Formats: sequence, structure tokens, C-alpha cells
Amino acid sequence: MKSITPIFLLFCFLYIPAQKQYNLELNFLTDSNERASNVSVIFIKDSKEGGVLVEKITADNKGVLKHKISENYFNESGLLIVEASYHNENTYYFDYHEELSKKQFPFKKTVILEHIVPPTLEEINKMNPPPPPPPRGN
Repeated sequence: MKSITPIFLLFCFLYIPAQKQYNLELNFLTDSNERASNVSVIFIKDSKEGGVLVEKITADNKGVLKHKISENYFNESGLLIVEASYHNENTYYFDYHEELSKKQFPFKKTVILEHIVPPTLEEINKMNPPPPPPPRGN
């Protein structure tokens, strides 16, 4: 009887279903085809009360993020929001934003981050017209 107990416990642990894991791989490049190193990535679970930050992680110095995601990352509809942001000392880039479904996993994508061209002084002046002159007194 003593030998049956460890076998029974082993069977119970093997039978317990493990929480499903989802593989995600993102490769970040800039629009000039350079690796975007250390991109900040956040995972958001959307709910009726609003978005809940699940995890914040950073891609490696080669611009690669390989990550395993559990069921806890997804909302009731099986959706997950992934957002990433990147800038270097000279340039800012548009943020990446995507909503993923469980059905899309395993998910692998190369994300091209486009740089933002700062407006010129002339463009800034066009966006902000000067105020009208004050009314003349009678």
C-alpha cells in the first residue's frame, strides 16, 4: 500500500492541467532598418472598468522580445492589447499598438517603427495662428 501512494500522487500532479502558455515574438526595427534596442512593451487587459496593466517588459538590445503569455493576460473575450514605445537621443518614433486574440498565437511579427518628423517653425506658426488684433476704441 505504501508504494501505491507515491504513484497515486505522481499521477495526480501529472493529470492536473497546466495553464496554457502562448508564445509571443516581436522584432523591432526602425524605418531606417536599424534594430530598435530596449523597446518598452506593455501588456494591457481591457475590462469594463478600463485598461489594466498586466506586465511591463523591455525588449533586448537587439530589438527582440520573446515572451510567454498566460491566460491571465487576456480579458473575458480572449483579447490582449500590446503597446510598445521607443525613442533614442535624436529621434522619436510612433508607438506600436495592437489588439491580439488568443486565436492569433503563437504570434510572431516584425514591427517597423516610423520616425516622427518634428514640425518646422513655419508649420508651428500655421498651426497656431496669431490672435486677432484688439478692437479699436471709439
